[in-house]
Amino acid sequence: MSVRSSARQMLENQNIATEDHSVAASLVDATVKFGNFTAIDKISLDIDAGDFWTILGPSGCGKSTLLRLVSDLIPAASGSLQVLGKSTEEARLAREFAFVFQDATLLPWRSALSNVELPLEIGRKRGVKIPVGDKTPKELLEMVGLKGRETALPHELSGGMRQRVAIARALVCQPKLLLMDEPFGALDEMTRDRLNLQILDIWRETGTTILFVTHSITEAVFLGQKILMLQAHPGRVKKIVDIELPEPREITVRETPKFNKYCGELRELLEEC
Repeated sequence: MSVRSSARQMLENQNIATEDHSVAASLVDATVKFGNFTAIDKISLDIDAGDFWTILGPSGCGKSTLLRLVSDLIPAASGSLQVLGKSTEEARLAREFAFVFQDATLLPWRSALSNVELPLEIGRKRGVKIPVGDKTPKELLEMVGLKGRETALPHELSGGMRQRVAIARALVCQPKLLLMDEPFGALDEMTRDRLNLQILDIWRETGTTILFVTHSITEAVFLGQKILMLQAHPGRVKKIVDIELPEPREITVRETPKFNKYCGELRELLEEC
């Protein structure tokens, strides 16, 4: 069984309550405007449940805007959008997706563990039923490689460690869709490589659908099962590229001719955008 098929099977085993288990997000002619400026224009695509999509494109093409549209942070000016078979608002209120930003946005006075627990605490105070996964906050910290650092404050952690806490916090409500907006963009290359491997491990273990924005062609090819290339002014779909590389992926795959061929094709597409 392929990794993608395995991820879909995990989702089915979790008994996800959606109208269509096979589609995590569906956009039809989705358009976003800020005043008279069109940020993204008539984007239509279906994102299969359990897939890992990376999103590439020049600055100003609407990569982050697309994530914010899917996460109900901004409205569509026209077109339609469903997340997990329901409206974006319904999916947000049901805590069915989570967002990881470039900045870890941890509360500086709370420990790593209490930062991970924060969504659960907020839900309880608001009387909102929060879906709880199989792993406790402490187990999630262990899963992202922070066993033994549960009591550390954010200033006692490296940038990569803080991002791991943010990922664990995003996973604490067992999201079916994980949105990641350049989460490793500010990290050094070695740390970035380690976290790339770790997020692939998390994806395989949880079966969560992931949309991952990056400016790095290498990162996009290494992580993605599909790459969404956007063009700018306004943001539109340039091309969707299927990435077929050996699974599970190791860093050494980046040295192969096939990997470099994908990178070359994407570089050419970027130059056309």
